[in-house]
Amino acid sequence: MEFEEICRESYAKIYNYILARTGQKEAAEDLVQDVFFIALKKGDAFLAHEKPIAFLYATAKRLILYYYRQSAKIHYKDIAEESSTKDAFEELCANRDLLIDESLYQKRLLLALTKSEQDLYKAYYVKKTPMKAIAKDLGISEAAVRMKYVRIRKKVRQMIAQLKLNDF
Repeated sequence: MEFEEICRESYAKIYNYILARTGQKEAAEDLVQDVFFIALKKGDAFLAHEKPIAFLYATAKRLILYYYRQSAKIHYKDIAEESSTKDAFEELCANRDLLIDESLYQKRLLLALTKSEQDLYKAYYVKKTPMKAIAKDLGISEAAVRMKYVRIRKKVRQMIAQLKLNDF
């Protein structure tokens, strides 16, 4: 059998095999090309193989495994980058703060805070400055800044409860 004939006979089968295992059309297209490129590079050794189509399936299987390893590394890298750029505490606070309709009561509540509390509130919630940067600007630890925000949120919740502005 010639290389072109093997390709014509097995291309669709190898493509469907890869597509069924990856579930990704683009990945299947790329991987099937890689399978046949490897076979082409093997040249006469591929054509002399006892079962060339079995060679193609075995190559496809190895490439699929490599594809999944690479995908897992990329996914892990994305998670690691996301977790390093967004602190879990900040995310928790942000999700909790979504419950507050601050646009209605922001001015009223800010007036009840001290000047330093107002500045902290504006830095984090209005300007969206990360806690790490605020801590650096204030010359205190990030843990100390977090505690200040815990106290500010507690004070704001108490004011909201007293004013019956919102249910928490």
